[in-house]
Parts: sequence; C-alpha cells; structure tokens
Amino acid sequence: MAVERERIPAVVVLMLILIGSIVIYLLLVPPPVAYKLLGINNTSVTTPSIPAGEYYQNLNTYIGGNSQPVNTSYVLGTFGVNYPIVNSTIFNASQVSIGSSIFGSSSYDISLNLSQSAAYFIEVTVQSVSGTPKLSFSLNGNSFFSTLPAGNETITEKIPAGKTGKNIIAITDSLNGFALSQSFKLAKIEVIKEQGKNNANTVPVKVLTFSGVGDYSIVYTPIGYGDLNVSVNNEVISSISVGNDSQIAVNIPSMAISKAVRSSNLSSSSVVLPLLFNVGFQPARNVSYEIADAYLNYTIPYIAANSPTVYYSVNATKGNYMLTLYVSSVVRKGNIYLYFTPSGANLTIAENTLSDGENVLLIPSNLIGVTATNGNYSGTIKLSTNGLVIPSYISIKSVNG
Repeated sequence: MAVERERIPAVVVLMLILIGSIVIYLLLVPPPVAYKLLGINNTSVTTPSIPAGEYYQNLNTYIGGNSQPVNTSYVLGTFGVNYPIVNSTIFNASQVSIGSSIFGSSSYDISLNLSQSAAYFIEVTVQSVSGTPKLSFSLNGNSFFSTLPAGNETITEKIPAGKTGKNIIAITDSLNGFALSQSFKLAKIEVIKEQGKNNANTVPVKVLTFSGVGDYSIVYTPIGYGDLNVSVNNEVISSISVGNDSQIAVNIPSMAISKAVRSSNLSSSSVVLPLLFNVGFQPARNVSYEIADAYLNYTIPYIAANSPTVYYSVNATKGNYMLTLYVSSVVRKGNIYLYFTPSGANLTIAENTLSDGENVLLIPSNLIGVTATNGNYSGTIKLSTNGLVIPSYISIKSVNG
C-alpha cells in the first residue's frame, strides 16, 4: 500500500533558502556593515579586556540622535589673500657713458633672454649730462621711450612684451638741437624682472562627522576684484572672476569628502570621523582679496538615536570616585543620562552644565557597585541623551587612588 506524503510548495522552499542565505551573509560581514544593511545606526561598545584598577574607555560613537537635520559651523575667520609681486634684478651695470655727435648716435646694448610670463622694467640713474641729449629705450630696434634726461634723475620704464628667447634692449643717446656732441653718464643701469609669487591662504579645519554622511559647504564673503579659486584638499570647488561683497556658499563635492574619509586612516567601524579639510583661497596675479566671515558648514542628516553601553571595572573602595566624560562636541544640547548596573543607579549631567572638554562627576562607591568581586567593582554604564553629543572617552578613578 502506497503511503501518501505531504508535498511542500517550491516557492516555500525557495523562500527558506533565501532567508537562510541572508542570515549566513549577515553573520559573516563585519558588524558595522551589517548594521547599515539592516538600517540600524548603532555602535554599542563590545566588551573590552578590562584591567583592574582605574577604568578608561575610548568612545568612537555618538550619544543621542536627531529627528531632523542639524547645522554645525566651523569658523575659518576673516583674513586677506593676495598675489605678491617679487622683483629680481637680472642685469646691472654701473658708470656707463654714452655720447652722440654730428656723425651719429651711439647706444649701449643689453642682450637678455626674456619670458612672456613675466613683466620687465629698465631703470637707469643719470649721474651727469653734457648738453641736452635725447635718451631713448628700444627693444629689438623698436623705440618705446624717450626723454631729455637731467642730472641725478632716476628713470624707470616698463619694457614691452618681447619675443621668447634672446632680445636686445638698447639705451641710445641721440643728438638734440644744434651741437657738435652731447652725452650723459649713467651711474646705474638695471633690468628688473617682476614675477608674481602665488600666495594661496590655506586654512586647515578638522570636522567631526558621522561616517562622512551629510552635506558640507564653504561659506564666505569675498571683498576684492579679480580671479579667485577656492579649493578643498587641492580640489578646486569654486572660481570667481569679478569682485563682489555678497556671501557665497559652495558645496564640497562628494569626491572631496570620499578622499578625506580615506585619508583619515580610521577603521570602517568608527562612526564619528575627524575629517581634515584644507580650505585654500588662491588669487590670480596682481589680485588681492579680503575673505570675510568664512566658515565650513556641516549639515548633519537624520541620525538614529544611539545609547552605547560600556563595561567598567575599578578597584573597590569605600571612598568616592571621579567619573570623567570627555566631550569632543555638543552638536545639540541636552541632558546626558548615565545608568549603572548592577546598582541600578542613575546620574545626570544637566544640559546647562554640559560642555566641550571634561565633564566631571564625584560619585559615591555604592553607585559604582553593590558587591566587590576579587577587590574590584565591575558593571556597565549605559549612556543616553535627549540631545546629540560626540564623546571622546569615559574614565573612572578612585579619588583616593
């Protein structure tokens, strides 16, 4: 007699295989990645190796959360940026006499290699003059300046753009009026190369971010005129070609954020990242600006509430303990609540006393633990807040220790 068996539908078998595969995958991937895949923004601290004595624990997470975006600003300040001119003397001579007569003019020739990317000036100091000679400057045979010189006079004139490579600059004495001869003596001749020196003003800004997510922007007011580039970590994010005195807000592109995250050299398990942004203001040649009220703005998106739990162990004592919670940044004000186990006690750091840096509480021993094990009190502290706070570490030590 044949036994009738119940048949399982193929779609049920397929769903069981799919669920099993997802569970196995989530067990294999790192916890922070699994959290993100599940939509959980939680980084409760796992049990560390707890030494006896004083307690110290770094915190790479945040406390609290925010239900809507929060803006935080990092001040860059007000400062000037310019493109200074650097002069260098590329030719000089002294005690040069140039004369002319009815037989013709005479000149003093200077052969120089010139660049079209720089400006050049010729400067002469007239020591003495005989008669009323005409002094003129020419470049490659083309006159660009002439005058009747006087003793103890300094003449400075810009040299027109020449050709790339060798050029001839001539100082010529031409006979002026009715005279058999005329001359002048130059105490000094100089050819000056004027070259701009780029002086980009770079301001480093360290921003505490949540895994790099959110919107970042540079806000500033440029007062000046001319070309100005604004860059973040050597990546140009904005360029202006005219001056204005209105506030400008420029978003930092995701590529610059990704580079900053990679260069932070922190593990992917770190939820709070201290990213470094080098913000540069680079003016063009012969341009100067006043950068007023500049700051980096970070808009933090919705952040799920987070209440990390840390594990502590300290030497047992009948005296008091000092608990220190070091806060790197108070993004949004709120009370901080500390819940202790196994004592079941609660402590509060009030919103009006919470500040960046050390927040210190003096606590009695019965709050730390109810019974001592091997001379130590051990337990957990759950941290929560109705604000959004980025801590750095928490420590407990005996006041008598």
